[in-house]
Amino acid sequence: MRPLSIDPSIEGRGVRLDAYVKGEGKAFNIEMQAQAEYYLGCRLRYYQSVIDSDLLHKGDDYEDLPRSYIIFLCVHDSFGCGLPVYTIEPRCLENNDCQLDTRCTWIVLNGSAWVKEDDEKLRSLLQYIEDGTVTEGDDLVAQIDRLVVAANDDDKVMSEMISVSTVEANAERRVRQAKKFYSEVGFKQGYEAGEEQGLEQGLEQGLEQGLEQGLEQGKKEEAARISALINRLLADGREQDILLLGDQEALERLLKEYSL
Repeated sequence: MRPLSIDPSIEGRGVRLDAYVKGEGKAFNIEMQAQAEYYLGCRLRYYQSVIDSDLLHKGDDYEDLPRSYIIFLCVHDSFGCGLPVYTIEPRCLENNDCQLDTRCTWIVLNGSAWVKEDDEKLRSLLQYIEDGTVTEGDDLVAQIDRLVVAANDDDKVMSEMISVSTVEANAERRVRQAKKFYSEVGFKQGYEAGEEQGLEQGLEQGLEQGLEQGLEQGKKEEAARISALINRLLADGREQDILLLGDQEALERLLKEYSL
């Protein structure tokens, strides 16, 4: 098992896989995600396509694709449903009994919800992902911890895994994604606020004119407030709270907290 960089094409975006191993008709990609990931679903989709291009060679048939697993070990809950484990496979929306047999499975482990996991071994692993706790008597987690400590003390390993430019690029990407993701929330909230304002004006000045003015003003003001809130949360290191902004009550609470 090793890190691997894959460049699918000259024009395509390359991918650096944290850990990638294949053999005996199976392939595994394991990723550690310590920061909030706003578009994890899209990232999983792209990783799958890149891995498949590595697994299927020229002249191979589609049925030659081996079973593959992409596993993300996350400190944060990227999907916001509070599950300790998300197991994701393509399915038919019209009939859940329809088996597609794509041979690909995505598993997202959410360390922040470790207390909800019933399986003792998995709960221990999730807790380790969350806060580094090594549960007494858990040999697997103890072994993982020893390897992590050894890797952290190995300058060569650390230089291969991360660089200053990578840190800066990832930070810029997270800020960019956060603003993009929640600008959509801001648009929705602004639309609703603007619609209400527009209807009120419409009663006095004509529904069409009032609705147009209300929508435009509401969208601008609400988007500006949410953009300012995202910047404040990022500056305070509260990336996890950004994931709550889709909830109206949480949004209003955070706006009030920052006096926005």
